[in-house]
Amino acid sequence: MTRDELFSLHTTMCKNALDIMKKKNSDYAGGVSDPFANFRRTEAMGICSTEQAFLVRMTDKMSRLSTFASKGKLVVEDEGVEDTLLDLINYSILLAAFIQDKSK
Repeated sequence: MTRDELFSLHTTMCKNALDIMKKKNSDYAGGVSDPFANFRRTEAMGICSTEQAFLVRMTDKMSRLSTFASKGKLVVEDEGVEDTLLDLINYSILLAAFIQDKSK
């Protein structure tokens, strides 16, 4: 892969990640304007902090990638490796946004 191909892949994946975030955030936020509502629920329920909720979901995705690295395939066929990577991009951005918002 050339550097230009890498940058092109980066652009494509980030666009795809944004498209997915727009769709999923609407579902997970439950129609409220808070984009972090799904993650805040864990704190409201006394499960863990909001920040930890992001990390738990990221760890789930890392576990899927670890399985892929070990076995060379994923058992769940409706979510591929790229889907998992896009979710990690989105969780990273959501966590960064939450931290930025919280520091205001």
